Amino acid sequence: MPNFHNFLKKIMKKDAYRFSGDAPRNYDNYLGPFLFEPYAKYVANMLPASAQNILEICSGTGRLTRHLVEKLPPAAKLTASDLSADMLAIAREKIKSKQVDFMVADAQQLPFPDNSFDYVFCQFGLMFFPDKQKGFNEVFRVLKPKGKFIFATWDKTENIPVHKIYYNDILFPFFGKETGKFLTPFILHKEDELLTFLTNAGFKNNSVENIALKGSSESASQIVNGYLLKHSLGEEVKAKDPDALPVIAEKLLHALTENFGTGKITVKLSAFVGEGEK
Repeated sequence: MPNFHNFLKKIMKKDAYRFSGDAPRNYDNYLGPFLFEPYAKYVANMLPASAQNILEICSGTGRLTRHLVEKLPPAAKLTASDLSADMLAIAREKIKSKQVDFMVADAQQLPFPDNSFDYVFCQFGLMFFPDKQKGFNEVFRVLKPKGKFIFATWDKTENIPVHKIYYNDILFPFFGKETGKFLTPFILHKEDELLTFLTNAGFKNNSVENIALKGSSESASQIVNGYLLKHSLGEEVKAKDPDALPVIAEKLLHALTENFGTGKITVKLSAFVGEGEK
């Protein structure tokens, strides 16, 4: 698979959101419960009891996967795939079910025949596709007729209070003109654009809805660890200025405490949940 590995190396080199080594475990421990768990529960509830063959792309450390497993009908099978073997390793550790197969796969070149799945799920992965339309097209190809694609993408940083504080108020001013690569997780925040991707791929009965949920963290320190000190973005800060990391961490901790108080923190999250039928 030389082409796949070359593609992976290229993405990992360019992307500010690299998760290898200890990063996937830190990502799951610090950001998983706060950022991804609320939408994992919401999206998993969209899986009907009639589904038999389900594919999850960009499954990461298995936040959505675990909830899909809990909803699976007894005879159903779920294939959980991701580009990162390190991320999938965390999911394998946590999820022990004979109904799940884990697979390292490129979501833009899915290794499945046409018309293979009843449902395809993708939570917060579409934003990282180099060719967004190709990703939607591939999902359409592997779905069975009348099969459905369900996905979630983040709203823009300004509409998520903790992201506005971290990205807009602290991180972006530090990086100045270099901020473009840090916006990748938030670039699919326009409903009409998401609907266009669906329509162009061939989907029908399409919908995209803005969904606001609550995310909770045990402390502001947990968030600082999750977004900065135990995150690849912390490495980006150190690469620019090794002395800046503790300064930015202290600034973020102060801003979070000032805005959300001490102890357990609960904040508004905002994302778009979309659905299309083949």
